[in-house]
Amino acid sequence: MFRTSCRSRLSALIVIAISSLLLPLRAEVHSQGETASQSATTNAAVLDLIYRQKYDDAITRLEEILEKDPRNAEALTYMATANLYRNLNFTAALDDFQNAFKAGGCATFFVTHSHEKFTTDYVADYCRGWLHLRKDGIEFVPTEGSHGFKLKYKDVEELKINKLSKRAFHIKFDNKSQNFHTRSNTEFEPLLIIALHKSFTQN
Repeated sequence: MFRTSCRSRLSALIVIAISSLLLPLRAEVHSQGETASQSATTNAAVLDLIYRQKYDDAITRLEEILEKDPRNAEALTYMATANLYRNLNFTAALDDFQNAFKAGGCATFFVTHSHEKFTTDYVADYCRGWLHLRKDGIEFVPTEGSHGFKLKYKDVEELKINKLSKRAFHIKFDNKSQNFHTRSNTEFEPLLIIALHKSFTQN
């Protein structure tokens, strides 16, 4: 009986010890999950501000994030995007996006995707969305509709200015060109996207 009692106590102590080790681990995992969720919510809110052209509000929110975490890759990316559309300084944007890329981020642009054959600057059938140039490829995420795509860089057959308009560009894959207009409606933003594409694929 004495031996049984000792074994029971020893088993109880082992269970308590294991539980005390697991509790902080569970709390840490739960905390990380909340942080990731909060980060996703913040990023969605920032993109919504940029979408609605509230650039100063987006920049203020991003500055708060970067004050706590200066190497936050997504905050650096969206800061470059917000500054690009607020200031239309394409040279500064090139440096900002490259710095974001080095920190693990990407380059993000708000574009209009044409659903029809590109013949003029006028587009009747289209959707809008976010074009992301990431480390591993290109992704277009529409704000509405289902015309999104995600590509590895090796699958991109061509990324060039359109012949009919220098303010538009196309991404060719699967022998088909996807045509885009940029928010700034200048010839400089497509050139910036092409320059970043070349820079990212060389790294």
